[in-house]
Amino acid sequence: MSDDDGATRPRLRPSVIGDPGAFAEHVCTRLQREIPAYRGIAASALVPSIADAVDRLISATSADRPLDEQELADFREYGELRAELGVPLDAMLRGWQIVVGEVIERIGTSEHWATRPGAALMSVLAALLRASDAATVAYSSGHREAEAQITRRLDTRRDDMVRALAEGALPAGELRRRAQYIGLRLDGAYAAFRAITDEPEHTEWELRQRPGFRPPRGVVAILDRDVVGICDPHDDSVPSAGVFLGVGPACPLEGVPHSLRIAGRVAETARLFGRPGRHTLTELGVLPAVVGDSDVGGALLLRYITPLDDAEAGSILDTVDAYLAAGLNASETGHRLYLHHNTVRYRLSRFEELTGASLKDPHVAQQVWWALRYRELNSGAAES
Repeated sequence: MSDDDGATRPRLRPSVIGDPGAFAEHVCTRLQREIPAYRGIAASALVPSIADAVDRLISATSADRPLDEQELADFREYGELRAELGVPLDAMLRGWQIVVGEVIERIGTSEHWATRPGAALMSVLAALLRASDAATVAYSSGHREAEAQITRRLDTRRDDMVRALAEGALPAGELRRRAQYIGLRLDGAYAAFRAITDEPEHTEWELRQRPGFRPPRGVVAILDRDVVGICDPHDDSVPSAGVFLGVGPACPLEGVPHSLRIAGRVAETARLFGRPGRHTLTELGVLPAVVGDSDVGGALLLRYITPLDDAEAGSILDTVDAYLAAGLNASETGHRLYLHHNTVRYRLSRFEELTGASLKDPHVAQQVWWALRYRELNSGAAES
């Protein structure tokens, strides 16, 4: 450091910054004008920390020294404050570039520094950038730590919110207060959902990437190893392979417990019948009733399935099932199963002979379909 440099550095603050408060207000105006993340924040929440940060930067530069431990701690607090104010890390980095750029511009246009040797100016700028780099590391670290703490708090609040919705035990006022805290719309309509999956952490992360499943339109959490929450009822996106996603009817916040019970039934029904994907109660029809009423299923199984000889049961029941799916059209059934129509008619006649029931009777056909689905349900449970 030259003698001239050493004599002029102590004058860095008055010659460049002038009034720290006025300088901070000027920078704050730029931040709010140029960076969207700063626009909703009151200037009173930003100006003091900007003034303090610049003061520490200039102090280290004037003395041509590294930032000390206390100054680094102050910059970490600077980062923590920005995180608490909701400023993302990339926006904060851009904001700091503006702060340092303003300081450099003031130095470059200062009459005092215009008369100093070029070497002195370059030395000051090098010291300024060294201090700025150290400050960037410190406040970035503080921001990340604070952001992680905020995320943990929000995760806890979110999990508590989803659990409260599932239990349906909160008074309406408390429910709305918690919903507002995590950023949900109080006047919106939601659809509850439950996703049964072998990888709940991955499915939770995947759903959170979708706008319809995160605030203000929804919230996602893991509850009893299932992924549970509320979402935008208009979001019809399909989950990844192997996920059984049940979606309940649209409702206000107060109606979510009922919607969630339905979503759970739908997801469990889809799982038991081996039908991954997104499902609603309407799409699954009466399958949830097949799952939920074992008395009816057992009686129909005894009436229409048990009378068949084991040696013939498989081929006959497959044909009957295809016949019902084809709208009681024997020719279409043969086409779907690649069977001769005489084989189809023989198997249908054999079923009617062994059970004493006519498949042409709509009521009988409905009962047989139910019995076949209950048989399918039990077969799937036995395999699993």
